[in-house]
Amino acid sequence: MMNRRAFLSASLAVRAAQQRSRPNILVFMTDQESALLPGPAALPNRARIAKGAADFTRAFCNTPQCSPARSSLMTGLEPHHTGVRTNVDGGSLGASLDASIPTVGSVFRAAGWATGYFGKWHLSRETAGGLERFGFSSGAGGTDAEAAAAASAWIRQRKGPWLAWVSVLNPHDIYHIREVLERTAIRPGVKPPATGLANLSAKPSEQREFVEKDQGKITADFDANHWLRYRSYYLNLLEQTDVQLGQVLDAAGDLADTIVVYTADHGDQLGGHGLPFKGPFMYEPLIRIPLLIRAPGRMQPGRRDDLVTQADIAPTLAALAGVEWPRKIDGESLVKEISRDAIFLEYYAKQKWVNPIRTVRTKRWKLNLYESGNRELYDLVADPYEGKDLSKTPEHKHTMAALELRINRWWPR
Repeated sequence: MMNRRAFLSASLAVRAAQQRSRPNILVFMTDQESALLPGPAALPNRARIAKGAADFTRAFCNTPQCSPARSSLMTGLEPHHTGVRTNVDGGSLGASLDASIPTVGSVFRAAGWATGYFGKWHLSRETAGGLERFGFSSGAGGTDAEAAAAASAWIRQRKGPWLAWVSVLNPHDIYHIREVLERTAIRPGVKPPATGLANLSAKPSEQREFVEKDQGKITADFDANHWLRYRSYYLNLLEQTDVQLGQVLDAAGDLADTIVVYTADHGDQLGGHGLPFKGPFMYEPLIRIPLLIRAPGRMQPGRRDDLVTQADIAPTLAALAGVEWPRKIDGESLVKEISRDAIFLEYYAKQKWVNPIRTVRTKRWKLNLYESGNRELYDLVADPYEGKDLSKTPEHKHTMAALELRINRWWPR
C-alpha cells in the first residue's frame, strides 16, 4: 500500500508530466515584414529563436493585407472563408471576424490554456484589451513597447500553461518614410531594388494606377538613393522590433517546453518595380513572410523548403500541443514536411478600391489572375525579380492554361 509521502511524490510526477504535455506557446508577429530583406540587420533575439527552430524559407501570407492575413493566422482558414476579405477599419470595406469561428484563442482556452493577446488586433472594432469573445481572456494594446511590457508582465504571472500572442506594429511605420527620408543614413550592405518604375510599362494597369492615384504617389519621384534610404529605414524599424522580442523572450524564461513562433502578417514591396508598401500586386517581397517555429522535442529543427502559408500555423500549434481543432480548416499541420506542389493566394481591395486577384504559386511558376482580365505569369527560377511577364508569350500558353485551371478548381469565379 502506498504511503502518503509516496502518494504525494507520484502525484507531483503526474502533474509534472501533464504540464510537459501542455507546453506554453508564444506567437510573436510583426507587421509588414518581408522575408526578403534588402540587407543585413542586427537581430540577436530572433537568432535566439532560430537556433533549434524549423526555418520555413518558402512561407507566404494568404493575402498581402493586414486584416485578412490576420484572419487566416487566427483561424487556419483562407480569407474568403473567414469573411474578412480586406482591412477592418473606417476607411475600408472589411467585415469583422465572426466570433463564432474557432480561433487560436478560443480553441486553446477551451483546452485549458490561459490566453492573452497584446498589441495590434485589426480584426474587429475591439482592441487587444477586450477580445474575450475571440478567446483571449487577457490583453493590452498600445505602442510596441507597451504591448511587449504588458505581455512580459502577464507571462511572468502565469502558473499553468499559457498562450501569448504578441503583435507589434513595425516595420509598418515605413509609411512615414517621407518624414524621415533625409535624416535616414544608408546602411552598409543595403542594395537598391533590382527593378524600377519603367518595368511597369508592360505590367497590369492596376499597378500603374497605384502609382498615379494611390499610395504609390508617395515614392513616385524616388531615385536609387531614395530607395536605399527607404530600405535602410525599414531595417532600422525591424531592429526595433527585435528589442521587444527580446523582452518577451526574457519573460518567458526557460524555453525548454515553450513553443515559439515568429512570423508576420505580410511583407512590403520595398521598392521593387518602383512600388512601395502594399497594393494590388502579388510580387515576392510582399507575399513572402518569415516563419520560425521552435518546439523542442516536438518538431525537427532546420531549414524547410516546403510551400506553406500562414493558414498552416493554427493547425500546427494545435498538433504540437495535442489539441484537436473543432472544425475542418484550410491549413495543414507543419509538424512534418508537407508535399504541396502549389499554394493559392488572394487579394480583394485597397481601402475602397476593389481589385480582386487570385494567385497560384509553385516552386517555379506564379500566375496572377486579376478580375479585370489582366494576367501575369512569371518563371521564378529564370526571373526571380519578376521583371518579365510571360502571360502573352505563345510558348507559355500551355503552362498558363494549366495553372489557370488549377486556380479555378481551387476557387471558381
